[in-house]
Amino acid sequence: MSAHASDRGGLALWVTGVGLVTPLGTGVSATWERLVAGDRAIRPIQRFPVTGQRSMVAGEVDGVEVPGPGWSRTSCMAAAAAAEAIQAARLDVRGRRVGLVIGSTTGGMLETEQRLARLHAEPCCHEVPADMLSHPLTSTADRLAERLGPFVRTRTLSSACASGANAMVVAASWLLAGEVDAVVAGGADGLCRLTLTGFNALGALDPEACRPFDRRRRGTSLGEGAGFMVLERAGAARVRGAKPIAELAGWATGAEAHHITNPAPDGVLVASLLVRALARAGLTPEGVDYVNAHGTGTPVNDAAEATALARGLGAEIARIPVSSSKAQLGHSLGAAGAVEAVITALVIQRGTLVPTSPLDEPDPALTLQHVPNEGWRVPEVRAALSCSFGFGGMDTVLAFRTPDERERPSDAPLRSAVITGVAVAGSCGLVSGVACATLPDLRPAPAAFDPDPHLDAARARRLDRSARLGVVVAMRALGDAGGKDPASGVVLGSAFGNVDASAAFMHRVFEKGPRAASPAEFPNLVPSSPVGHASIYLGLHGPAIATADLALSGESAMAQAFELVSCGEAPCVVAGAVEPSSGIVERVLGALFASSPAQAARGLVDVAAAVVIEDAVQAERCQRKVLARITQVLEWRQDAAGAVARLRAPPPGPREVVLGRGSAGADALLEKTEWRACPRVSCAAAMGESDALGSVAVAVAAARIAAGLAAGVLIVGFDDPRGYFIVLSAA
Repeated sequence: MSAHASDRGGLALWVTGVGLVTPLGTGVSATWERLVAGDRAIRPIQRFPVTGQRSMVAGEVDGVEVPGPGWSRTSCMAAAAAAEAIQAARLDVRGRRVGLVIGSTTGGMLETEQRLARLHAEPCCHEVPADMLSHPLTSTADRLAERLGPFVRTRTLSSACASGANAMVVAASWLLAGEVDAVVAGGADGLCRLTLTGFNALGALDPEACRPFDRRRRGTSLGEGAGFMVLERAGAARVRGAKPIAELAGWATGAEAHHITNPAPDGVLVASLLVRALARAGLTPEGVDYVNAHGTGTPVNDAAEATALARGLGAEIARIPVSSSKAQLGHSLGAAGAVEAVITALVIQRGTLVPTSPLDEPDPALTLQHVPNEGWRVPEVRAALSCSFGFGGMDTVLAFRTPDERERPSDAPLRSAVITGVAVAGSCGLVSGVACATLPDLRPAPAAFDPDPHLDAARARRLDRSARLGVVVAMRALGDAGGKDPASGVVLGSAFGNVDASAAFMHRVFEKGPRAASPAEFPNLVPSSPVGHASIYLGLHGPAIATADLALSGESAMAQAFELVSCGEAPCVVAGAVEPSSGIVERVLGALFASSPAQAARGLVDVAAAVVIEDAVQAERCQRKVLARITQVLEWRQDAAGAVARLRAPPPGPREVVLGRGSAGADALLEKTEWRACPRVSCAAAMGESDALGSVAVAVAAARIAAGLAAGVLIVGFDDPRGYFIVLSAA
């Protein structure tokens, strides 16, 4: 059989620059030379005390200097790796439309976990310390925008250990949609006490350095670092004289819907992703010459991955070399997928396979062709796969190949997207469908919403409040849409994640020692845990992504879901935001990141909302009722004027503007648009103050169109200097 399944059409996406910061060294050259030589960077942890931990070794990065408030080790490593990628690509960020996508899980946790523990111990403390500026996941993107930008759009996402790989998928969708000329995409995570303690509590760490695929493997080793690449459409890169390192030719992402920490042993979902990524790349297994495995070194993960590779690649798995770099670098969590994607692209360019080092006793039960101890020089690497798997069964496969110099026709046109179901939970109770149209007329009820009566108690016992709220609104929205499609994805936004629970976890660790950490609580502290729980509870196997964009996290999730559907990554995505009330957010983070004194003085309430965004063709084929059609989604950073210039005029008929919360800044912006005379509806008065109001606004807008109250609605999310325009129209 031919190595190429077809002469595929579509735009070629080139990797034109890469950057690395790893425990083996800062910069691509330093890391690559030691990686190929089989050197290991796993050593006793120096960054913080580790007394009482089962495993006290990890891969630490040397020479990271944090310049001041707002910066973290995560942000510093990301800035260095992204700057190297930009320089290697010779990319003029100011002269072109360049986007930024970052995957992460820890953000500034190392710098803030002691402060969080104190805030838990002192619930009356209202101090607003500047050292909390680095805490949100979004802080890394903000620091990179300040130092390396401006970027026309940014996205911060978390899909557990697949975060960095999913950043590449998002970047590819932006390029194929023509939203940007180039994307700086990658992942970064710094080592911290919370993750070390949590993984130790789960019994997932080897007390010594990890040994992926070895018969004696006992667990993984944590690490830290950053990996970034510049992705461009081949035609645009060719015009400016850029040379490709490799081509990102295929990708696939999905959720196992199996367990919040353990992989599905049958490997069926991962095998399907391998097949889909190869199909998108126009390849068959015969054309693959290397696999960069997730290879954590835990007994169950390595076995499940070997099973999946055999299922997905068939008999060719006996020929294809497989290796894992985690034995040398450690597992850098949200950065791992990006670091390994960069390594895989370099394997293509340099024709050298990186090893699993050391691999002294390969497990005979894992029938893989290993690259042990030192790199192999080979005549050619035609195509290579990079596999990333995360908590909650969030899995992604990237396919790279030698750059194809042929011109190709444009990719398939973008798909139309519609909203087929909506649900909102909070002081209003649980409301769905057209009934959401009247939510702005309500006033907040005193009682908090209780999601438990809507859940199966046995299946929900491991879910924290965020996950329970997310599951309930997603389930109700899917019910409003007429039922779930198992191929559906889940995207949920959150401004700060599970802050109060993280603070309580760290307070217990500092007070009583690492052995007091609960293995049941730790998985719920990962930013993407509500998404993972939702996909598991609802049995959804599509893309599973958490987004973060401070007060606009709901709008960010809606934009991400729209992109997944319009680019054909999923036929349907249930998307929204989940924000339980939080004492620490209200007392500290809310005030620190508020854009106005009124917002800083807010009292937070539980709010969650979800909408079902579906491929219009599928919705028609399945005879779904359509609440509204999505006609435009615009995101901006800094350049609000550019977004206003691109905003489409209101459609004929009655029109409205719906806002999560009103503000003077939003009003001033609207005055510059053709929607300036339209009636305005705000959701804050009805729901109470929350960073999830943007998702409520989308649900309300779709319901008002379905109820015949408007033929077109503009949803505005504005938190200077960032913002979103989402335009809905009648079907």
